Amino acid sequence: MLSQSKVLKASCLTLLVSGTGALAQEACQQYTVLAGDNLRSIARLAYGDGDMYRVIFDANITIIGPEADLIDVGEVLSIPCDPITQAVLTAAAEPAPESEVLVALPEPEPEPEPEIALEVLTPAAAAAPKAVSGERAIGLVTGNGNAPFSDEMLPGGGMMTQLVEMAAFRADPSLPYTITFINDWQAHIDALLPSGAYDLSFPWPRPDCETPETLTAGDLSRCDNFVFSDPLFEIVEGLYVARDDGLADAARYDAFFGKRICRPEARTTGVLDAVGLTRGAVDLMRPVTADECFLALVQDKTDVVAMDVDAAEAIIARLQLGKTVAQNPHLTTVQTLHVIAHKSNDRAVKVVEMLNEGVTEMYQSGEWYDIVSTALAQSRL
Repeated sequence: MLSQSKVLKASCLTLLVSGTGALAQEACQQYTVLAGDNLRSIARLAYGDGDMYRVIFDANITIIGPEADLIDVGEVLSIPCDPITQAVLTAAAEPAPESEVLVALPEPEPEPEPEIALEVLTPAAAAAPKAVSGERAIGLVTGNGNAPFSDEMLPGGGMMTQLVEMAAFRADPSLPYTITFINDWQAHIDALLPSGAYDLSFPWPRPDCETPETLTAGDLSRCDNFVFSDPLFEIVEGLYVARDDGLADAARYDAFFGKRICRPEARTTGVLDAVGLTRGAVDLMRPVTADECFLALVQDKTDVVAMDVDAAEAIIARLQLGKTVAQNPHLTTVQTLHVIAHKSNDRAVKVVEMLNEGVTEMYQSGEWYDIVSTALAQSRL
C-alpha cells in the first residue's frame, strides 16, 4: 500500500474555497497540472470536494483521453464553474416574478398529438441497473453499518465505496454501474451474486485459500466459488476487552474459549474461525452495529469485541471509552479487503480484471492515498 504523503500544491484555485464570491470569479478558468496533482486533488482545490473529479474529467476528455489515463504535468485543464454554486447564484440573480393579471382567453383548438411509444417501468424495473447500449449496467452491492468502509451515511458511501468507484473510473470512465446497499451481508454471497441479481460485492476479506486445511466450510466455499479482486485496503483485526480484565494480557487465543465475543453483522466471522474462535467454542453475539458491541462490553454483556482496529479506535474515541476499553496488544491478524464476483458470472469476472487495472493506476496517481487518508480522518472526527 502507498505510504508516502501527497502535498497538494497551491494555485489560483485556492481562492475558490474562501467564499462564494471567489468561487464565482475563479472557478471558470484554466489550471496547469503540477507534479503530484490528480483529478481528485484538483477537484478539492476547485470545489472543496474531491468526489467532483468527474466534472473536471468530462470537461477535459479531449485532453485527458477517454480512458482516463493519468494526467501529465503541464497539461492545461478547463475548470468548470461549480455546478451547485452556479445554480444557486443563477437562481438568486433571477428577478422576482411580477404580479400578473389573468385574462380568460378562449382555449385553442387542440392539435393532434404525435404518436410516441412510451416505456412504462414497474418499480422493480425502475430500480434495476440501467441499460447502456442494450447491455445492463454492472450491479454492485454493499451494505451499511460497516464504517469507515461502507455506509450510505458516510461521505461518498464510505472509503471502500469511493475506492471501488475510482478504480472503475480509472479502468473505464464509460463503464455503467449502480451501487446498492443491502444490509444482509450473507445474502450477498448466498443468493445475490450466485443468482446474477447483482454482479459484484464489496468489501470482503479474502480467506487464506492457499491453505484449505485451515479453513471453515464457509471460507472454503468462498475460495471455490468466488473471484477476488486485487486488495484495495489492508486491515488489522484486534480484540478489545475491558481494561481491568485479564484478557487484555492474554497471549493465546484459547484464553478466549468459552467467552462472549461480539462481532458486528457487517463483519464476516472468518477471522475468528481461522483462530479457533468458532461458534461452540465461544458465545458469539452479532448485533447490527459496532457501537452496540462496545456498549455491550462496558455494560458487561459481552467479554470481547472483535473488530478492525481503524474502525474500533474511531468508535472508542467517539463514545469516549478510552479509559474503560483496551485492545489486546498480543493477538492481531492482518486481512485485505476485496471486491468479489461469482465465478459463474463471466461478465462480472471480466470487470474484476478491469478494476485491478484501475487500482494500479490509483496507486500511481496518488488517488488511493487521498481517498484513504481523508476517510480515516473523517472517521475520527
